[in-house]
Amino acid sequence: MRRRLPGRALAPALLLVAALPAAGGGAVLASASAAAASGSPHSHFALSGLPAQSRGPRVALSPPTRGVAYAGPARSAANVTAGTNVDVVGSNDVVQQATINGTSVFTCNPGKGAAQNETTIAASGSTLVAGANDYRLYEPSENRYDASGGFYRSSDGGRTWSAGFLPGLVRADTAAPGPYESAGDPAVVSGPNGTFWYANIAFDRTDLANSIAVSRSTDGGQTWSTHYVVQTSATAGKRIFNDKDWIAADPSDPAGNTAYVTWTLFKNRSSAIVISKTTDGGLTWSGPKKVSDLFTTDQGSTVVVGPDGTVYVTFETLTATGSAVAFAVSHNGGLTFTTRLIAPISDIPSPLPGATFRDDSFPTLAVDGSTLHVVWSNWNGSNARVAYVRSTDGGATWTSPVTIGGSTGDQFFPWIAARNGVVYASWFNRANGDTYSIAGAASTDGGAAWSAPVTLSRVTSNVQAGNEFSFPNCAFNFIGDYSGITVDSNGVGHSLWTDIRANRFDPRGQADQDAFTATLTASG
Repeated sequence: MRRRLPGRALAPALLLVAALPAAGGGAVLASASAAAASGSPHSHFALSGLPAQSRGPRVALSPPTRGVAYAGPARSAANVTAGTNVDVVGSNDVVQQATINGTSVFTCNPGKGAAQNETTIAASGSTLVAGANDYRLYEPSENRYDASGGFYRSSDGGRTWSAGFLPGLVRADTAAPGPYESAGDPAVVSGPNGTFWYANIAFDRTDLANSIAVSRSTDGGQTWSTHYVVQTSATAGKRIFNDKDWIAADPSDPAGNTAYVTWTLFKNRSSAIVISKTTDGGLTWSGPKKVSDLFTTDQGSTVVVGPDGTVYVTFETLTATGSAVAFAVSHNGGLTFTTRLIAPISDIPSPLPGATFRDDSFPTLAVDGSTLHVVWSNWNGSNARVAYVRSTDGGATWTSPVTIGGSTGDQFFPWIAARNGVVYASWFNRANGDTYSIAGAASTDGGAAWSAPVTLSRVTSNVQAGNEFSFPNCAFNFIGDYSGITVDSNGVGHSLWTDIRANRFDPRGQADQDAFTATLTASG
């Protein structure tokens, strides 16, 4: 029997929260009611695209005690070397002003650098293109600095970067204005023929209009054009919100004109994952269709396309027996999908005990030939761990979950990437409280065995030293909802994360949220 979101309409503040019990402890999916009664953590499938406005979490006062623990992986002899940490925004950052044109700005961060968070990155040859929620633009209609689609480009393997904004998204971008107040949920991928694709949600906080936008570059990320997959009016936005997108390019199209975008369609009482396709370079898109008619209480999709054009999608779903990783596959260009559950999810508490920022357990997916890799953050009863499964036969069978992120502290916001049998994963690593570092690991045999984790960030991030959100009730409650990692043509991994440190680009040594990257090189 299908479980659906409670009947709660979109409020004027654009807040939609559905209380969804997480999977309880045990090797199989426990019942939702039993999980709730046992003190298992709860997850909320809410609008991920409204950061800093309406979904700040409450502090977790007592840790949940139920969860699912998995064994560690087979350890390989591979060594992973971490490279220099690089601020991809650097001198392009701006300082948020307390007053503009005589008006007091609605900002929690006067005199501090603008935030960049929720990071994504892709590689094509030696060219890297990254994205983030970028708060450098001031939107007069809101009297606040709001997010847009920031893009960052490197042509030298990540040593130096340029920064810009995607055109046609937000009104505050005076060089190439779009119709909306804000944008979020950035997702960047590379495709054939030197193309890059960049998906966002774009929306108004003041009148409920919202959309899915896709930008495309045919010159290695130097210039972009933006078109809309769907646009929901302010009137329809009272009951519909398009949220949490992801995008994939089709490698079987040598012209680089074919791509798929998935997202969560909050409509009435469901939050189903839907998909749309373009075959003309993003000029036009097919109407959204559900990936699954069986699973419709979903969030956090990732879509990838195999070398033969097979489309794969993962997402978190709530069934009558709990939360799980749903896996869908299409062998006919996205016309139809077969969906199954491949692993239970024991949702991590949001926030983690002692923390103030929200998090999630959404699975992420990578494809390398016919091998598929999935990671998510899983609660083991006392800590968050990076769970990993793989399939070597295109999703027909899957391994049992193992944890690849170490055995101390909490690991969350993992991402994974693979190329020619080399697999990299990176994640946030928290010892306690509101501080974290970034760690990663590698497999040189397609995921059969994993290296020991290594620390990628040279400095520990302190959330309490960074940017605050949710004006006027300013709080350190948001650092993004995910991180990013990719593999370049030389087999080098590039991790991108939300970093909070004071560096030479910050005014008076004040730390703020910046997008930082580092390389991972596996040997042995």
